[in-house]
Amino acid sequence: MEKKSTIKFNKKDMQLLAIIALLTVAITFIFSVVFTPKLYADNKGYTEIGYTNFDNTNVLEDLLSAENFDIKQYPINKNLDTFIGQNFVEYCYSFDEKNRGNYSLYLYLYNPSLIELDTTSYDNKIQLAVGYDDEGKPNNYEKFNLTFCSVSDGDYKRLFYKFKVQDHRSSHDQKTIAERVNSNARRYDITGVELLANGQYLSVDYPINKTYTYSGYAVGYGIDGNNVESTLNCSVEKLSTIKLNVEHTFFRTETSAKGADWKNQIDTVYFAVHNDYFKNDANLQRIKAEWFEYKTKPILVTSNEEFFNAIFPFRGQQIGSYEKALGIYNHLFKSTSYNKDVLDYGFGTGWTLNGYGTYPNYELVWNVPKDTLTEKYMTILYYALKCNNIENYDPYSDKIDNEFKNKLYEYILTYTKTYTNGRLPIKNGNISADLFESDIDDNRKVDNVAGKIQQGYSFYDFDADLDIKHLNSWQSANPNFWDNWKEYGLWDTLWGNIPQEEAIDLSPIVIFNYDDLKLGDDELIKKYFINVKDIGTFRTYARTAQSNNEKVVLFRFATSDYLVQEAYISKGIMGVQTKHQAYLAQQSVFFNFDIIQLTFKQGDTYTVIPVVSSPIDIVNDPTPPSDIKPDNKISEWFKKILTWILIIVAVVIIIRVIIWIVNAIPKKQKVVIKSNSNSNNGHKKRWKHRE
Repeated sequence: MEKKSTIKFNKKDMQLLAIIALLTVAITFIFSVVFTPKLYADNKGYTEIGYTNFDNTNVLEDLLSAENFDIKQYPINKNLDTFIGQNFVEYCYSFDEKNRGNYSLYLYLYNPSLIELDTTSYDNKIQLAVGYDDEGKPNNYEKFNLTFCSVSDGDYKRLFYKFKVQDHRSSHDQKTIAERVNSNARRYDITGVELLANGQYLSVDYPINKTYTYSGYAVGYGIDGNNVESTLNCSVEKLSTIKLNVEHTFFRTETSAKGADWKNQIDTVYFAVHNDYFKNDANLQRIKAEWFEYKTKPILVTSNEEFFNAIFPFRGQQIGSYEKALGIYNHLFKSTSYNKDVLDYGFGTGWTLNGYGTYPNYELVWNVPKDTLTEKYMTILYYALKCNNIENYDPYSDKIDNEFKNKLYEYILTYTKTYTNGRLPIKNGNISADLFESDIDDNRKVDNVAGKIQQGYSFYDFDADLDIKHLNSWQSANPNFWDNWKEYGLWDTLWGNIPQEEAIDLSPIVIFNYDDLKLGDDELIKKYFINVKDIGTFRTYARTAQSNNEKVVLFRFATSDYLVQEAYISKGIMGVQTKHQAYLAQQSVFFNFDIIQLTFKQGDTYTVIPVVSSPIDIVNDPTPPSDIKPDNKISEWFKKILTWILIIVAVVIIIRVIIWIVNAIPKKQKVVIKSNSNSNNGHKKRWKHRE
């Protein structure tokens, strides 16, 4: 069993930590009152018939009625772009569960720069402790939704906000806040509050960093329920937190054990933590995070502008496929059932020639005849993106189409054509669920004591030693000749053009070695799995952290499957093929990714420190198949001719082998009996062997 206590620091270390902490919260204390808790919710709304609904009281009236509240101590300051926790109120708590009908928690916020909040957003949340160790120290944190109550108006418009905390049963202990707190001293450890401003897609995490402890009871909620005077009291202490500036990068391997069209996708966030937390051989052992995870439906990317302009209006429409055709007659004369009356373009992926070397087979098609040999029809296309050059934005080169950057993310946020499958429970319900599959990859799903990873809301407390991932490459799966032929084709198999790549053992938590800043970009990318487009940003981030006496932590929170196939554009009745100008991709995406807490280990001692960190969205740009490139017609014809020659030679060799085998089989011997008439010796028998 883990021993829960605090990492030991010497006096000098504690002084330095205190200075850092003071600098972090100085802005709060400068614009806050010398804090004497204002229990203006104590008797607010109390009448002879009981308490009224405190949700509906006005924030400014609440504050002005509080003892020692002075509005002059809360000036408007447009340069102070933050929110400050003005108070946290416990309302009508009772030790008796039957008498908790009015029990609620309320947060009052001072908004000096008058930021206009989206008060209806799902993303307005507060982070509270939900677990404690044997010494009573918090060791597990969780987020709770906030419901808007009121905002100040008039001369103090938007200067103060009031929110109600929405209680829920925690995934940690299956208890509500009311069930968890000690009746004699109700402790509320608050790290920060996440708030979404109007017109923004991501909320910002503002630090609170306080422990509120309530004791006693409001009028009518004491031991006998008849107390006519309040005994309610509140004490406040500072809560230590770590503020993180989180950045993201991703990497896709060249191969996967699943086949030529698959890659392993590694998603990494990185952040800096002060060296003091690593003193005395302390290690960062665990990181708890939460996010919303989804798998995209097929994403079409093309550099063919005519093709893109033709298909773009048909996104989200039920195009279907052609009726079963009966030869060329139907293609030429029976057109009433065909989609080409509406759209002259289609495409297919996984293109191979059939056994006769004539008609193509497809793994998936969209808007092509039903008599095409295929395994799957895609009746609705939801994604269509255009890039300037199909080869660009390749993770294995420095070719970057900057105009294509973040196009997929922007597309998801702005797609409004269909909501057949409803909306995602994020971004105020503005994202269409039609853009995503009904589930994530099976190998992504986890449900254990550390957390739950699933479609939608996911959370997990990653352990540096326990959550190491093994990612197989194509070669590590030990493919044979026929496996290579099936996935990469006969030509590449014969000439040894199969990608060579090693398997990866990936630890979720890695501390960056500053000596590696001396490495070249290719070496740095390979060692830390950083995307080529992010290498410059990462170097700058690492150098800044080093100068600030911090360590850079790389947190590989997700490994998933990335599927990408070249799409062959089809146009016209005869289906003329255009190659190397389009591809389809599918990938995992992660919304509102947020780090909740860090766990440091020193010997057998574990210390949990809550995190203040704004959530980020992680939607990686699609990357093309590794081998997509313009046709070299001479080379292609040479390959075809040589392939046919090899096939003919192979057939001749096989025929000769069969003939040799037939000739080598011994023929059946025959027995012939002849009779020879001799008057003196009579009949004699003679055996003759005839070949």
